[in-house]
Order: sequence, then C-alpha cells, then structure tokens
Amino acid sequence: MHPRPILPGLSPGLFLNSLLLLAFLTLPARAEEVTQAGHPYALGVILPDSPEADRDKALTDFYTQWKSLYLTEGCGKDRAYVNVGADGKAMQGGAAEDTITVSEAHGYGMLITVLMADKDPKAHALFDDMVRFFRDHPAASGPGLMAWNQVLGCDDASGRVNGATTASDGDLDIAMALLLADKTWGSKGAISYKTEAKTVLAAILAREVAAEDRYMLLGDWAKAPDPENPDRAITTRTSDFMPGHFTAFARTTGETRWYDLRDQSYALLEQLRHRWARDTGLVPDFIIARLEGPEPAARNVLEGEGDGAFSWNAARVPWRIAMDAVLYGNQRARAALLPMIAWIRKDTGDDPSQINAGYWLSGAPMADQGEDQMAFLAPMAVAAMVDPDHQKWLDALWKDITKRSLADEDYYGNTLKLLCMIVLTGHWPPL
Repeated sequence: MHPRPILPGLSPGLFLNSLLLLAFLTLPARAEEVTQAGHPYALGVILPDSPEADRDKALTDFYTQWKSLYLTEGCGKDRAYVNVGADGKAMQGGAAEDTITVSEAHGYGMLITVLMADKDPKAHALFDDMVRFFRDHPAASGPGLMAWNQVLGCDDASGRVNGATTASDGDLDIAMALLLADKTWGSKGAISYKTEAKTVLAAILAREVAAEDRYMLLGDWAKAPDPENPDRAITTRTSDFMPGHFTAFARTTGETRWYDLRDQSYALLEQLRHRWARDTGLVPDFIIARLEGPEPAARNVLEGEGDGAFSWNAARVPWRIAMDAVLYGNQRARAALLPMIAWIRKDTGDDPSQINAGYWLSGAPMADQGEDQMAFLAPMAVAAMVDPDHQKWLDALWKDITKRSLADEDYYGNTLKLLCMIVLTGHWPPL
C-alpha cells in the first residue's frame, strides 16, 4: 500500500516541517480537556461577553421567528422541510425557479431542530418529519444520499437542474444531525437515528469522496469523468471542508477514513494559503485540487464570477473550520483561522458592518456585493471564538448579529445566522 500524499506540491523542507507540525497538532485531547466551566467547549474557546440569560433569549427569540417563517409541514402526512422561498426572496445557487427546498437547507433544518430540542418541546416530532421527507427523496444514485433540489408539487427538479443528483454539504449535515439525534433522544424509537446516520455516512464515503480521501467531491455527479470538463472530478467546494464533522464521524463510528479526510482538508487549505493568500488567509469558493498543488477555481467554473474568490460559498468556511477547534480543541483549525481573523479585523477597523460581501484572495473587495451581510458576519463570529485575543471582535460581531431582524436577510443569511447563534450561545455539543 503506497503512502498517501498528504501534502503534495510542497518543497522537501516545508513538507518535513508540516509533517512535524501535523504530528504535534493531531494528538487527541484528553477527555477531561474537552470542556470547561460555563459551556461545553474546548479549553480557551470564548463566548460573547454578555449574560447567559440574554444570549439564550436572543437565540430562542430568533429561532421562534425562523421556525415560524421557514419550517414548513407538507409534502405528505408527517413531513416537514425548510421552505427556502418562504420570505419571497429568490433562491440562488442554480436551483430551479419553482424550488421549495434543497438538501443544503434540509441539512440545516435538521441540525437546527435537534440542537434546539432543549428549547422546543415539538422539536422531536418535527425532526422525525424531516427524516421522513429525507427518505422520500433519495438520490438517483442510490439510498443514503438526498436528491438536492425539490420543487412545487414536491418532486425532485428535472431538466438541466438534475435535482436527483446530490450536493455533498447537505448529506454531511444530515448525517451530523442524525448522530446528534441519537445523542439527544437515543435510537430505540420509531427511527434508529444511529443506523440511519451510518447508512448516510457509508454512502458519502462511497459516492461523494475523491480517491484516497483527498477531499469532498461536489456531489455524486462529480465522481464520473467528464470529457467536456476534465477538472470536474478535482474541483472541491471549500465550505464542504467540515473537519469538526469529520472528527465527530470518526469518533462515533470508528471509521478512520474520516480522520484522513479531515487531515487532507487541512493540508489543502494550508497549501492554498501559503501560495495564494499568505497576507489574508482567505479561501475561495472552489478549489482545483491538482496533485502538484491546489489552486483557486477560475471565474464561472461552476456558479459565477466569484468561483475563485472568498464569496457566498466560502463565507461559511470560518464557521465550518472553527467547529473543530470549538468542539475538539484542534489547533490546526486555529492555525487556519487566525490569519484570516487578523486580516479582517485590520481591514474593517474592528467594525463588523464594514465586512464586504466577498473578497478576492488578495483582500481586494469584490465590487457591487454590498456590506454587512449576515452570511459573512455570523461565520466570522464563530471563528473569533477560537482565541481569547479576539474577545473585542467577537463582542462587536455578536452585537451586530443580534440587532438584525429576520426581514433584513433571506433564507441563507437567516439560517446561517441561526446556526452560528447556536454555537455562539454554547448549545452545540460535541459528539
């Protein structure tokens, strides 16, 4: 069995130094080091400096509003889904015009519902309804994965949208939600959440992961070669790098491939930053993961002008990466985030309202995108939790997040805000 090229494309000296760093930083935390007094997070992780009761009230109030608007019961008896068009604002990302939901939203909704179980007595029933909706829409490639796009009439989208294929992030979140449900309610009821989660995880590894576990594929549709787009199978979405999820999956199932995928994700991010974003720490929406070294995608490779920029997909990366530090104390997550946090604080003068909705990796703002968008602010707040030196910045972000109303944002911004508020208030437990 040949060794896996964890850090392809690096010089021998940098390769050796990186291996030594990885060897040190991958040492698992002892169980007693995982939590600290006051909240269930790793030592050194901070929360917004405001009374716990005030934080919890802000979370519960916003959850109640979000649930009332977006969480919809329908498409059959005992079924529920996140209605992405409930606010009357257009759904982006290539979905069909008559979209009612996508697997990304369904994964988010399942996470939110189980994580809010201690605040909502109806959460368990709603979660089970969402599991049934998930089961109603298997991907065309087989069981375990969810068809990515549902439309009016509750069918999977057809035609150019090909809604029966998958989006990897939705499946990853669905698996995580099922594991959290097993922790919260157990698996001896009508639905065995742990069994369901293992089915999803096995399907992800079989159909949504690149060879040698180097990175997540965009979906099951990207695994097969495409003569018209030879880079398709080596294109990966940085917001699908979820090292906190991968750690949890490995810990709960014993499948070490998840650790491999986590480690490869960190390696790709470090190579990319070293070559393309040394001054900013920013990452692009999409990476072309060539063996000789990753590079940002070109414009319009998949979704638009911002494919190679820190744009609407990569905006989630600070939250996704931070979860491995917040829950499991992984220092590689801190190392990946600290350059980005330092740069954004300097660029904005510690004023969250000055965060632009998108940047080129050089730090130049993308034009005509606006500022003060929740999809960019809320994940930055979770990233700030990883280091006490950023308490001032975290408090400023929390203040901006909590003063904004549901009407200020669309499904995407509001849902990312709620997910991040759950983390920021100490309500996302480790597995």
